[in-house]
Amino acid sequence: MKIALFGGTGPTGRHIIEEALRQGYELSVFTRDAGNLSAFDGKVEVVVGDLNNREAIRACIAGADAVISALGPNSLKARDKRPIMRGVGTIISVMEELKIRRLIQVSTAIYRDPKDAFDLPSQAFVMLFRLIVHNAYDDIRATADLVSKSRLDWTLVRIPNLRDGPATGQLVAGWYGKTKLGTKLSRGNLAQFLVDQLEATVYVRAAPAIADEGSL
Repeated sequence: MKIALFGGTGPTGRHIIEEALRQGYELSVFTRDAGNLSAFDGKVEVVVGDLNNREAIRACIAGADAVISALGPNSLKARDKRPIMRGVGTIISVMEELKIRRLIQVSTAIYRDPKDAFDLPSQAFVMLFRLIVHNAYDDIRATADLVSKSRLDWTLVRIPNLRDGPATGQLVAGWYGKTKLGTKLSRGNLAQFLVDQLEATVYVRAAPAIADEGSL
């Protein structure tokens, strides 16, 4: 099984690559600079381009069975209007063109799943985030809305504050206001959860929230 990965050159992306390779998947990884993936020479297919380049996005996705997107605002002071939403919109369009259905997208509590109940801590964080970095908030919200309204077999994986750390397998998944969720998540646990969703069906067309077990 081959996976197309977007957002694979940051700290989280490297965990995703390592986890996918560990589980035996083939990978094509999208990047602006091939040098960022030199540690994986010979292990992954590298496609160079930016999110405005439809043909490069198509080259990354062609031949894949599923797409993982860890794309998110790379600057809390980004000046462009909804750059991630526009890029993910192109990814969705190319997936539909190529008849590839499985999309796993990283998101946050900004998106509300119908199964959620009221949860003061997560909503207080969302309100503060919206006030401080409105453009990033708007981009994350618009991206999640776009994914959730698509015809794909999507999963939005909503995350809290990320920290560096390996996969421990000790995480909690569920719904805000119904599941006891902490405020921290290791990048290794996130990577493992994302890759595990490739062949799982329990969260298709749903947006589980995840956190490290026992985190405050």
